[in-house]
Amino acid sequence: MTLESIYYIGQTIAVVAILGSLIAIFLQQRQANKISRIENSQSLSAAYANSLRDIMNNAELAAIFRKVMFEDAPLDRVEATRILFYFSVMLDSNVKAWVAKQNGLYDATAMKPMTANTAWYLTKPIFRKEWKRLESLGFYPDGFADHINGLIEPTGSDDEQTQSPEDSAPSGSKFDSDEDAES
Repeated sequence: MTLESIYYIGQTIAVVAILGSLIAIFLQQRQANKISRIENSQSLSAAYANSLRDIMNNAELAAIFRKVMFEDAPLDRVEATRILFYFSVMLDSNVKAWVAKQNGLYDATAMKPMTANTAWYLTKPIFRKEWKRLESLGFYPDGFADHINGLIEPTGSDDEQTQSPEDSAPSGSKFDSDEDAES
């Protein structure tokens, strides 16, 4: 074996070692991206769930939410302000998840409940009007605005969507009065 042959064998081993290192780095990076995507999805989903939990933990907000979504009852100025701030918080969680999804950092499947819930809210004029106000102020990126506007159009008019609280409650959860709801 000549010195030149040994040199070529050494070079081949070095190339294989470098390629092996690059493959290992690639696989490590892929795993880190998966972990990051999972953590990001959990964080964004938790923020959204917290906005929903606000309704469960706050009786006054729950009563206002019920007035808007189930009873079509008028709101006073304070109630309107509270429910619109709630809606803005929900939209903020939604836009963060949407941007992350656009960048491949949030699972599209996890976005479906958010989208469905937002579409449901937008069946009510108070939320549609607030959305249009926020959109006109430029609070949200264009793609997100298109996404939300796409949810408004298929919902139809509020008259078509009107239903009694009993019709929209899950089976087994109908109440005859507020006292029944508390028991």
